[in-house]
Amino acid sequence: MQYSLLSRFEGALLGLALGNYVGSHFEHQVETNRQNYKLFINQHKFYLSKLEENYLQKWGEITVNCANSLIKKQEFDEDDWQKVYREWQNKWKNKKDDICELNKIKDSSIELEKLVGIVKNKQPNFNYINDDFGNPTASNAIITSLPVSLIYHEDEFKLQQKLQQWGKVWENYLEVNLGNLAVGYIIAQTLTDRLDPLTIIPKIIDYIGEKEPLVGQLRQVEKLINQGANLDAAINHLSKNVKSLEKQQRFSEGQQRSLSSAFFIPISLALYCFLSTPENFGLAVLRSARTGWATQTCTIVGILSGAYNSSVGVPVEWRQKMGVELLGMKDQMEIMKLAKSLWAVWCGVYDPNNITQSIVPAVAASNVIRPRPHPASGS
Repeated sequence: MQYSLLSRFEGALLGLALGNYVGSHFEHQVETNRQNYKLFINQHKFYLSKLEENYLQKWGEITVNCANSLIKKQEFDEDDWQKVYREWQNKWKNKKDDICELNKIKDSSIELEKLVGIVKNKQPNFNYINDDFGNPTASNAIITSLPVSLIYHEDEFKLQQKLQQWGKVWENYLEVNLGNLAVGYIIAQTLTDRLDPLTIIPKIIDYIGEKEPLVGQLRQVEKLINQGANLDAAINHLSKNVKSLEKQQRFSEGQQRSLSSAFFIPISLALYCFLSTPENFGLAVLRSARTGWATQTCTIVGILSGAYNSSVGVPVEWRQKMGVELLGMKDQMEIMKLAKSLWAVWCGVYDPNNITQSIVPAVAASNVIRPRPHPASGS
């Protein structure tokens, strides 16, 4: 089924907010009952701790700031983005004491062995989240770059170029860049109505390059989907193969060997959850919440499934259970407004000097021909 491009922009941003929120809520609730995977859906509202609310607000804010920079400049402006990043960094460094300090995985073989053991034994207190400003997690990098992926989705070469420019502010640039390119490519295929879940993995590999360290895990995801493997099998297989994949990776000349396959696990699991159940937003997000990387995987799945199924496919009842501001915005209507502004910039009809203008969603996805409405005849 084909949806309007505007509704896909809205779905991606709503999916980002809902996935990020649901995943964080799940990790908060799972400490009291790790077996009740439906706990957060059956409650009257989603709940988070104050620290978790601050964490979501922090990364939501830089996402909105990136979007506003694109809207203001009518394109991605690297200098303005650098300024936006520094201002955000300085603001939140002053609030560092209010942000939860979570476990950090270093890029060493010892830590990777610990990671495999943690996942295998399902230790309850494990969170692979790095709250360092210079080293965002895979999901934080992806949500922050989402506005760039939306604006440049129709041109794969320009998308790659802009995401690379965007990623230069982060210390773990190589990891961030690979994750963003993989997810950005799927978003581009979705928004142009060319996404085939069964053939997308080889296309991603062609796009990012055969020698990149994410490729090994992508091939495993493709294998799991083709085999019809269940979620538990996918979790065990992808986490078990972290160390072996790191040994097998071929690196480009001059590429740092410190790149850790652990960074890409949430991306791989998210791709498995989305591509194996692409038509159902709720099911894909719920499955991803059981992976052990709930916040990260739910966020990535929310973005992909939201873009694929549009805002129409995002459950209304989930939106009604929100307990905090999403992306630093007071309600979902502001998220929809932001999506509309980004869509308008892509269309080339946005006028920042006329904020009261009425924007009519009349543009279809790229390469999609739609009939014009004809006035009724008198016959």
